[in-house]
Amino acid sequence: MNPSRPAPVRRPAAQPSPGTVEWLIFRRVVYYGAALTLMTVLSLLRDLWVAQIALVPLLLTVPGLLLLNALRVPGTAVALFPLYVPACSLVVLLGSGLAVNLVGAQLGLDEPLRPAPLLAGLQIFCLLLLLAGTTAPLSTAIPRPALPSARWLALSLLLPLLAAAGALRLNHGHGAALAIAVLVACGVVLVAAAVTADRLDVTRISVLLFAVSLAMMWAYSLRSDLVYGFDISTEYSVASKTIQAGVWEMHPHPDAYGAMLSITVLPAQLHALTGIDVVMIFKLAYPAAFAMFVVGVFNLAERFLPLRWATLAAVYVLVQGGVSQQLPALARQEVALLLFLALSAALLEIGMARAPRLALVVMFGPALVVSHYSSAYFALMMLGGAVAVQMALWIMRRAAAVRWTLAAALVTGLGSAVLWYGPITQSASNVGQLRTALSSDGLQLLPRGEGKGILAAYLSSGEGGTVTAAEYQKRIDEEYTAHRKYVEPFDDARDPRYKLRDNGPPKAEPLVPPLSMLLDLAVLVVAQLGNLLALLAAALMAFQRRSPGLTRQVGLLALPALGALVLFRLSGTLASSYNQGRAQIQALTLVSVALFWMLHRIAPRVRRRTPGVPLGRLNLLVWGALAAAVLTVFVKTSGLSATVLGGGRGTNLAADGEDYERFYQHNGEMAAAGWLAARLAGNQDMVYADRYGQIRLFTQIGAWRPGMVTDLAPRALHRTGWIYATRVNVVNGRARSGMDGKLATYAFPAQFIRGHYDLVYTNGTSEVYHR
Repeated sequence: MNPSRPAPVRRPAAQPSPGTVEWLIFRRVVYYGAALTLMTVLSLLRDLWVAQIALVPLLLTVPGLLLLNALRVPGTAVALFPLYVPACSLVVLLGSGLAVNLVGAQLGLDEPLRPAPLLAGLQIFCLLLLLAGTTAPLSTAIPRPALPSARWLALSLLLPLLAAAGALRLNHGHGAALAIAVLVACGVVLVAAAVTADRLDVTRISVLLFAVSLAMMWAYSLRSDLVYGFDISTEYSVASKTIQAGVWEMHPHPDAYGAMLSITVLPAQLHALTGIDVVMIFKLAYPAAFAMFVVGVFNLAERFLPLRWATLAAVYVLVQGGVSQQLPALARQEVALLLFLALSAALLEIGMARAPRLALVVMFGPALVVSHYSSAYFALMMLGGAVAVQMALWIMRRAAAVRWTLAAALVTGLGSAVLWYGPITQSASNVGQLRTALSSDGLQLLPRGEGKGILAAYLSSGEGGTVTAAEYQKRIDEEYTAHRKYVEPFDDARDPRYKLRDNGPPKAEPLVPPLSMLLDLAVLVVAQLGNLLALLAAALMAFQRRSPGLTRQVGLLALPALGALVLFRLSGTLASSYNQGRAQIQALTLVSVALFWMLHRIAPRVRRRTPGVPLGRLNLLVWGALAAAVLTVFVKTSGLSATVLGGGRGTNLAADGEDYERFYQHNGEMAAAGWLAARLAGNQDMVYADRYGQIRLFTQIGAWRPGMVTDLAPRALHRTGWIYATRVNVVNGRARSGMDGKLATYAFPAQFIRGHYDLVYTNGTSEVYHR
């Protein structure tokens, strides 16, 4: 614990008032009963936008509060870590939705995932939890926080609304002025919050972090006429099909997407109860829930650090590019990371009674497993490593034997993963592929290190290579001649007229190249130096002989998390199953706490060598240097540096560039994809679409349809089949494909395709061909 902060700032009052058991039971029944009644009424009025807006926060709070109360979790623990509330609400929603789906099918309901059954199931769950929690002791009452004024809250939450307006203006062809202004405001708010943190309270800092986090995510998630991103295209398809069917099929699932309740049962339940379209659930509601992730990191950090340092630790996580850019395009991982952070926090509740702590641990682990497979695998690696480290400490006589909560988390997580991915959903194909790859190729350490030194290969790990159009065409000829003989190309496919030529997207050159290169180098140094120092910090927390119990527990979890992160970065085999950038965000949950814990201790150690310098000044200098480094990362990853220095800008600030062409889905493209999907039902013809078109088709037909090919080289095109051309192909004349992990961007072969296939659909910006 951090003794330097006054108790009133650190903890709210521990006991409710009045303190009689009778009054507490009465208040629980009245308050929660009223909340459940309000949820029912609003759900019946779900066609009204006011009811929809009110239902989402109610669904993410009321069930969680009831579950926490039923489990006898101390109210002070909930007040210190509010993320328990939405995490437990997700557990209740997942559990009730799954129960309704299974029980409804047994009762003869063909479509149990409809409003009436889901509302009844959720209300039954909540009433049972209310009944179980009526006799909970006074300690479970959550102290009332000192909320900021309504005006202060309104001003803070204005930031996400302006970010949404900026994204929508870009969608409608207006300039990026508002989007840029909002991003600048986000940076100003983060700096102000960090500088004045010691004069604010935990609630105000949490609100500011939430507002900035949500604004930065909505700036990406609200781009595009449908959903924005790669994985979320398939997630949208899976969720839409579940909603249309009104039932979730338990097994078998050839892909793990269909086995994840976070993108099947949960969005179907939210859609049924609130009436919100699944697109808006993914674009608005999921990012709004995930915005609590950075707040949760702050709440963990402030157990060990003064508010100013804890705020900086949370901002360090927020400014990682993947948080605002990648996570809004990964709906299942947004849910999983909230549950992972709640699991990590529960493992650190060493002062909590055994029963509620154990209940939290064994509850969050399985919920994580059914939400996202890769996040669950990473968590199991971390837990297994933590058990191994603790056993080593026990042998060295520096710690007690393995903590029962840690062992319980590992056993329940591993057991639920084996059962869920195995006999329950039969969706372990990705595990089988990983096992096959490991047995045949090993870990493939530094697979992209050809011609590079070890350090260069490590730093470039996770980055896909590129090839020219000529090299891509050569590889296509070799691959299809040797291994894809079922493809019957046209006789003139090798005609020199149809030779592929390079046609990459226009590159915006930086205005001051040396300064841009220096900024890139600074961000790289901050990231890698942070990983190195975090490794040292985690080792110190875990192995220091006099390390307090809570500090050692953080080190026990952070050390294997970093080990898993390094392994994902070094191994091409593992990287294919979990993107390295997303793994880093998950690891930073605890790694950032360890890192800033050690950095906070630098000033006192330096003062021993320079006794003439006041400790306060040294501490401020160290904090200021770190704040400048974090701000530098924010300027780069947010895209503000490209606005000032030139260069390619992200889709949050521009309507051009490679990311925009890949992930922005236009209505015309969706119309063509939907037209094609309607004609592919029960059809086994080959479907051709490049990497741009692949994403659009995923939203309509899913990612696992057999016969989908992303090579548009004439030599790769079969004599019969369908070709889907996107706006990028038709308007910009560009296509993107890959071979052997290398990507090529080349001129769309329009002359060859139009000369050999029939144009069967066009809307001016997207086309479909068939033969």
